[in-house]
Amino acid sequence: MALDYLCSRPEIDTARIGVTGISMGSTRTWWLMALDERLRAGVGVACMTRYQDLIAQKGLKAHGIYYFVPGILRQFDSEAIIACIAPRPMLFLTGDSDPGSPLAGIKTIAAKVAPLYNLAGQGQNFESVIYPRTGHVYLPAMWQRMVGWMNQHVAER
Repeated sequence: MALDYLCSRPEIDTARIGVTGISMGSTRTWWLMALDERLRAGVGVACMTRYQDLIAQKGLKAHGIYYFVPGILRQFDSEAIIACIAPRPMLFLTGDSDPGSPLAGIKTIAAKVAPLYNLAGQGQNFESVIYPRTGHVYLPAMWQRMVGWMNQHVAER
């Protein structure tokens, strides 16, 4: 509804809307990007989670009930949702020590999604950056990378 309202505003250039967030805001970013093509680019910080890996790492306590779609794993995991974003620009910035985003899951998602972007001839539009010795935080370097991504993909040219 918020995006509908934003797009209804006369001062908004609806061809230049991006979305970003940290933690649950990151999860909302990749869900919104997957479900609504009005969004031109996204940046998710500190919450690229593959549910099966989160369960295997006993990391469910890192998230609340709000985070899960009942029955989703009977059909697919996060990479199927994130794949729906292709070929639009999507950047993930995640710490390798984030308990809510197990490293194995981050790598699996990237390994499954990147080929779809390449198939569409838009390999440069998907990036997953893993920050070493970093937890569930938003570093200044991450902020700068997010701003650069948005300037590249959303800013007026």
